[in-house]
Amino acid sequence: MSSTPVEVTRTGEHTFTATNARGAEVAVGRDGAPGAFTPGELLLAAVAACSAITSENLFVRRIGEDARLVAHADRTKDTEDEHKFAEIQVSLEAELDGVQDRDKLLDAVQRAVEKYCTVSRSVEESTPIILTLPR
Repeated sequence: MSSTPVEVTRTGEHTFTATNARGAEVAVGRDGAPGAFTPGELLLAAVAACSAITSENLFVRRIGEDARLVAHADRTKDTEDEHKFAEIQVSLEAELDGVQDRDKLLDAVQRAVEKYCTVSRSVEESTPIILTLPR
């Protein structure tokens, strides 16, 4: 098992709490569960956050320590299978006015995300999932 396991515990009908070893918690539930992310929304958040975290240093070095960086993620559902995403779209938002060599920066960000974003790379490469059930 990984060195940073995540545990998801049922807290009520269709609601769960995901926790990590560092004590962070997030509510997870079905679509419509108040105050909770759906598992699909968590996947979108993970892809967007990975892109933001991976590119953060590049933006901060060029824009400054107070650089505002926002990542957005959305999905297109598969038209033949409503329980599958056909595509995930991620966009990064940063104030680039006055940044010299803007295209060079954006190329570096693109390369960094493609090479180092663990979540995006795992999703794109269809990482196998091994499910263990109680015996």
